[in-house]
Amino acid sequence: MELIFWWMPLVWLAVVAAVAGGVVLLRRRLRRSREDAPPIPVAHADRLTRLPGYRAALGRFAGLLAATAALVGIAFAGAVGLTMRPASVDVVHPDLNNRDIVLCLDVSGSMIEYDRELIEVFGTLAEQFTGERIGLVVFNASAVTYFPLTTDYDYVIEQLARLDGEFESEDSSYYAGTLIGNGSSLIGDGLASCVLRFDNLDSERSRSVILATDNLLAGDPIFELEDAADLAAERDVRVYGLNPGDTSAKDYLDELAIEFENAVTATGGAYYPLDDPAAVPAIVERISAEQAALLEGPTQLVYDDQPAVPFLVALGGFAGLLLLARRLQR
Repeated sequence: MELIFWWMPLVWLAVVAAVAGGVVLLRRRLRRSREDAPPIPVAHADRLTRLPGYRAALGRFAGLLAATAALVGIAFAGAVGLTMRPASVDVVHPDLNNRDIVLCLDVSGSMIEYDRELIEVFGTLAEQFTGERIGLVVFNASAVTYFPLTTDYDYVIEQLARLDGEFESEDSSYYAGTLIGNGSSLIGDGLASCVLRFDNLDSERSRSVILATDNLLAGDPIFELEDAADLAAERDVRVYGLNPGDTSAKDYLDELAIEFENAVTATGGAYYPLDDPAAVPAIVERISAEQAALLEGPTQLVYDDQPAVPFLVALGGFAGLLLLARRLQR
């Protein structure tokens, strides 16, 4: 058991001292005003105070005041205990899935109309995983890490929402750094860059790239798509392709779709048109089936609040005060 805010009694002591000081000053002022007022004579007061009934009533009143003071102290002690936040502390090692996933997004001109939809798909994918590390790389002529591999899913969702907002507002910041190169939409270079974003290469992990592109090359890449797929296969990285250009409305891209599919399936991954409703669950299922062993995560301290005892003490004090309040009124 630990007290998270162990210093709270010092704060309460300062508050009580300030209140007590204010009460003392107020009483002094009242005493002075009474001393200035003319006295009121009362005849035979000594006889009244010697009466047995008076003494008995005075004793009962003194007892009630003492009990009230005690209950106030009990309630106050319980309140102070609550503000100190008693808690049990456990050291835990959360289990993490040994899977790394890089989301690889083509942000070239031909992809503008699809990128917001793809961000939504990426967000849906992120919500399906638990414990996997997820990162995002955007590319055009060159690749930029939008956020690195992380298990902080709140951060992942926040960054995806931020990127979605940039697409919606046509903010140019989303493609900052992606125009360095000879041409645009250099898919092979983009995929190779995503493959190279994995760290901890000496550890046994499942590594996957989810590549979203229409495979519409417009430039002179360093890596052809097939070469980048070979690099992925050499590093045991599976590539899962999402192609928004694979639709009946774009028959002229059929050859590019076939090339895209052959490249990703050669890595042991899979290929899906973007409008395939089975794409997201299929990708999640295939990635989840890979190397299901768990890794021990970093040590974490878990605080479990234990307010029961001080709460019951405070509650008992206040309940007693309510019972005595009616007696004091009599």
